[in-house]
Amino acid sequence: MPGRDAELAAIERLLANPGGTLRSVLLEGEAGIGKSTVWTAGIEMARMAGWTVLAARGSQAETGLSFAGLTDLLDPVIDDVMGELPEPQREALEIALVRRMPTQTPVGPREIGAGTLSVLRSLIAKHSVLIALDDLPWLDDASLDSLRFALRRLDTASLRVLAACRTTGGITTTDQTGIEDVLPGDVDTLRLGPLSAAVIDTVLADRLMLSLPAETVERLTVQTAGNPFWALEVGAALRTAESGHDVLPVPQSLSLLVTRRLNALTQAVRETLLITAALAQPTIALARQTLASTVADVDAAIDEAVAAGVLAESAGRLRPAHPLLGSAVLDGLPPGARTALHGRLTAVVTDPEQRARHMVLAAAGEPDSEIAAGLDAGADAARLRGATHAAAALAEQAIMFTSENDTAGLAARYVTAAQLFMETGDLERTTSFAEQASRIDAETRRRVLPLLVEATYWLRGNIAARDIVAPLIADSSLDVHTRAVVHAVAADVGDGQDTPRMVLAQRAIDLFAEVDGEPDPTALAMGLVYLALARLDAGDGIAFDLMERVRELQRAMPYVLWSQSAEVVVACWLKTVDDLDGSRTALLAVIAGARDHGEDGVLPALYGNLAIGEVFAGRYASAREAVEEASRISIGSGGMPLPWKAAAALLTAFTGDLVTARAMVTDWIAGDEDAEGRDHIAIYSSLTGAIALLQGDDEEAARELSRAYVASLEGGCHEPGRRCRLEGDLGQAWVNTGRLAEAAALGKEQVALGERTSRATLIGVGRRIEGLALAAEGALDDAVAALQRAVAEHERSPLPLELGRSLLALGQVQRRRRDAGAARQSVRAALDRFTTLGAVPYVVLAQAELDKGARRGSGSVLTGSERQVAELVASGMTNREVATRLFASVRTVEGHIAAVYRKLGIRSRSELAGRLGKELDT
Repeated sequence: MPGRDAELAAIERLLANPGGTLRSVLLEGEAGIGKSTVWTAGIEMARMAGWTVLAARGSQAETGLSFAGLTDLLDPVIDDVMGELPEPQREALEIALVRRMPTQTPVGPREIGAGTLSVLRSLIAKHSVLIALDDLPWLDDASLDSLRFALRRLDTASLRVLAACRTTGGITTTDQTGIEDVLPGDVDTLRLGPLSAAVIDTVLADRLMLSLPAETVERLTVQTAGNPFWALEVGAALRTAESGHDVLPVPQSLSLLVTRRLNALTQAVRETLLITAALAQPTIALARQTLASTVADVDAAIDEAVAAGVLAESAGRLRPAHPLLGSAVLDGLPPGARTALHGRLTAVVTDPEQRARHMVLAAAGEPDSEIAAGLDAGADAARLRGATHAAAALAEQAIMFTSENDTAGLAARYVTAAQLFMETGDLERTTSFAEQASRIDAETRRRVLPLLVEATYWLRGNIAARDIVAPLIADSSLDVHTRAVVHAVAADVGDGQDTPRMVLAQRAIDLFAEVDGEPDPTALAMGLVYLALARLDAGDGIAFDLMERVRELQRAMPYVLWSQSAEVVVACWLKTVDDLDGSRTALLAVIAGARDHGEDGVLPALYGNLAIGEVFAGRYASAREAVEEASRISIGSGGMPLPWKAAAALLTAFTGDLVTARAMVTDWIAGDEDAEGRDHIAIYSSLTGAIALLQGDDEEAARELSRAYVASLEGGCHEPGRRCRLEGDLGQAWVNTGRLAEAAALGKEQVALGERTSRATLIGVGRRIEGLALAAEGALDDAVAALQRAVAEHERSPLPLELGRSLLALGQVQRRRRDAGAARQSVRAALDRFTTLGAVPYVVLAQAELDKGARRGSGSVLTGSERQVAELVASGMTNREVATRLFASVRTVEGHIAAVYRKLGIRSRSELAGRLGKELDT
């Protein structure tokens, strides 16, 4: 291709190394400068090199047709990979690509994005893939959203993107805001400049077989600014001109040139080009139908347009031969003719979304019930296909065409618009439309209230949301259905009077039972969830009966936030009632579901919940993986959820880095606007207190843990699993600081709660606190008995760290009773438990306790550390394996082995193994 060596070389570099990180080339330039020509050449280069090419060209008419670009991209390959996709993604893509009729349950745009991602992953597993996008700003928003979703999640792959984008200048430009962010990885942006006279001469000879004098080519190049499209058009005029080459037929602008070209067409050809440019899907059949009333011989007109070089035909579809021709013929229409054109298209286009757009363009701008109804139908169709942004835009236009006197129509359309903009994440518009809907009448206010409160909460905070609810709680004139809805949302954000959540939620459910007819399903589900949460916080466990009712209600709802689905809520709650394995299974299932449906926004919270459950289950490696995955997913998305913070801090502390764990919590508190909220205090202070306790600062531990405990109780939370299981640390801190009566009361509380809910973990924690308090009072026999019961309970608990802590406490009290053998056995069992878990601070505590007992014997008796190393060496481990097991250095292990050899009078590992049993029991 003459004159574009640098651009072609850049594309060659793009294709040279299929591996590594994603990269893109963006071709920019004014209209007619040759972007599409270079783009097409790049496609051919890729195909010749064996790449799979997915190509799509934007057009002015298709900008408003949802998934037109995605259809062009995926149609050639989708049949080969469709069977590999998860069912939600397969169904979503089939509907988006018009291969399956939509159901009454809308497809989620994230499911389509996830499906696009899966298709790309399947393809790049087998081939190198080039995504080629021409006229990028004219690709429809739904397709661009799907590509953004997919490409942002492909970190490294044999995939490249080649795109072309018109810059300011020429005939028509579009708003390019948010367009270039579709391109992944490092983007090499190439601005195509004017061609030289020599290259223009070559282009004229190749394309038109036209040879001009050198001076004429120079003047032509100057007057066309080196634009090849412009130069070719002038060259074509010169070839037929009678005046020779002395007078160049070059207008002052490219726009005038294209207009002159269009004016030279016959009326039938011009009409054919116009219809093709205006239709989003200009098939030959549809063009014939549209042209039948204005063109005598439709087939002849189409053939003539192709022969004249203004139309191109491929696979039964027509398109302008150059984007400039299509945009120019549309832009050149007078307003009245443009309105008439779209009126004609309204009569022949059957797709509801496209018909709605033509209806708007054919309208006079005044309220019109037929147009509003058409926009309703278009919004419904777009929503069912997963084009939520397009649906929201059409719903907003439907409001504009609704008369102020049509209150029923306005009410329905305000609610629909609010719902759709909530789904797109546009909280400002959601709040605006919900507020306008709430002013129409009482019934509409009731319908939109949950949405208004939810959007206000996320946009302006809990206080603003509560301020909406507070005056309604006190309004006795409200009907029973509205009062039920008000109490349901108040159970979420509060009523301004500190009424307990349990009371508000139960009142909502009672009121819903009094409603004649079907109650509002969204509000009823909300009331049930918060009643279940209140019962969980009260220590009554998970109300599975209530959550099953929620599940049934949600199955009939057109849209449910993934984070609020019954399956997700229960999965997150299971770990709080000690069902750690059940929680793990459920969370992995909803994580897989979230990925299948493209609900990436909820994944950090789900992984955070998984991580905290794995920490308490003693699966630190698995917890680390979950923490890291949540961090990776949430890069650039803002703060992390509280469960993730709890997991990350405890994991860091338990694996030995108390200083870093403390700094993490301090940083989170400093950067959290809600740090003084009760829920946040309960988490942050419990973490700070737990770390302080491990660092030996009993006073700070007691202070911070007491603060967390009080905040939890003030918020109505009595469930240990909902307040970071602070009770064991709090009881120990109170004992260590002499607050024995409070510690004893806490122990009794935990035993009572554990016995009521049949949870061994809580009974064991309560008995351990009881034993520690008794020991502090000097009642060692009773303390041992209590601690033995704690050990017995924790042997049945799914929280392995608690068994180690109870064994350690038992050994400490046994040592005080001078029962050295029993004490050593208990502490060594605790040490084994901590070592197996990798709970480094507790390994240190247990080892120190063993060393205390060893120091009472002779110098020939091994210390606890020496004894532990000796046992591991005698079992056959290498020094490095022992060091890894004990979280120590190899040099430390070697020093312990030398001391063992010296004390036992031996010289080899075989002697150690032979004498171990006798010597270690002395």
